[in-house]
Amino acid sequence: MRLIVALLLTLLVFAATAKQKSTTRHRLRPVMTALHELRRIALPADSQPSVSSPADFDSTVISIHSFTKRAGDDREQFTATNNSSCHITGLMLLLRYYAADGSLIAERTVEVKCDIMPSKSQRLRIKSFDSNHAYHYAHGSRPRLTGTTPFDVAYRLLRYDVAITR
Repeated sequence: MRLIVALLLTLLVFAATAKQKSTTRHRLRPVMTALHELRRIALPADSQPSVSSPADFDSTVISIHSFTKRAGDDREQFTATNNSSCHITGLMLLLRYYAADGSLIAERTVEVKCDIMPSKSQRLRIKSFDSNHAYHYAHGSRPRLTGTTPFDVAYRLLRYDVAITR
């Protein structure tokens, strides 16, 4: 029994002091990036969402983060997180795209089919507003194309569809 314990301790010490595996690229370090949650568009006081009862609508049911759109992309991607106890099957979002100086570039409403269980996230893809490949997301990776304009995006949840299950 002592022999087995001694061997295990020796293996643990050896594993802890072992050199990292060599690669062809030197000084590489894993990078953890913080999730960038998109800014919500404030709901005007005089407008209410179209639901059977305004008390039923909760704009914080969905949070959107990890938005990506490179200059050459035809699609935009983002992660939607379901903060409710319901199964979400569809979203309607108002998206506003802003230039670096704060001016509005574009505004559109998109419907997205999804399947997001409670407390889970799903990566969603939509067709990009930028058909000319002239813009890139300001908080994303550095663009390879030169001459593209950075943009920021904000959203408002207009509608969400809930699956009724028994």
